[in-house]
Amino acid sequence: MEQAKPRKSQTIAFIGRHLLATAHQALSNTRQSVVARMLNVADSTILRRTEKYPEIMETLAASGVEDFVMEGEKKMPIEQYRWLMTVAMEFAKLQLEITKEKAPSCANSFEA
Repeated sequence: MEQAKPRKSQTIAFIGRHLLATAHQALSNTRQSVVARMLNVADSTILRRTEKYPEIMETLAASGVEDFVMEGEKKMPIEQYRWLMTVAMEFAKLQLEITKEKAPSCANSFEA
């Protein structure tokens, strides 16, 4: 038994924990009574249903689900995110250069 190889992948376990945290965050952002009313169930059943989340999220992770998109969110590919960050860094560098050119020689002098 000690030499048996575990079938659970570390990557799937990590993604499963991420999905679980995201699902719990979504539930905590909405009041339990609101969710219960939308599902037409008693308030007390909502938290009981969350006990099944860990197994469900692991199953989703093993099926290839990597993330959830909540209302108002937009997920973008990592390449696009990196490009946006590169552009933002270049813009920040240019702003620094402009600020340095306009900086007064003495900190105590003010323009009138």
